[in-house]
Amino acid sequence: MRWKAGNRWKTRKTELRYKVWRKNVFELNRAKRGLRKFYVCEKCNKRLKTTRALHAHHRKSWQKFPQDRYDRSNGCVLCIKCHNAFHRKYKFEALDNPKLLEEYLEKK
Repeated sequence: MRWKAGNRWKTRKTELRYKVWRKNVFELNRAKRGLRKFYVCEKCNKRLKTTRALHAHHRKSWQKFPQDRYDRSNGCVLCIKCHNAFHRKYKFEALDNPKLLEEYLEKK
C-alpha cells in the first residue's frame, strides 16, 4: 500500500456527517429551551446567539461508542469554559463512563 498525504481517518464523508451531527445538536438544544434566537450552555445556562463560543460535546465517547457517534441525542451543548472545566476535572475517566457528564451537569 502506498503512502497518502493527509489524515487517513478523516474523510469528506465523515467530516460532513460530523458537521450535520453538530448542527442537529445545536438545533435540538434550541428546541429544548423553546428559544428561537439563542443557544444555551447546559451547565451554566449562558445564552449566546452564535455557536462560535459553544461546543457540541458527545455524551458517550466518540472512540468507545462508535454506533452512537452521529446520534443527535448523544450530544449536549457546553460553553468553552464549562467544556474545559469538565475535561480538567474528569480527564480520561469520562471516555469510559458517560454518567460522569450527567453528574457534572447536575452540580451547579
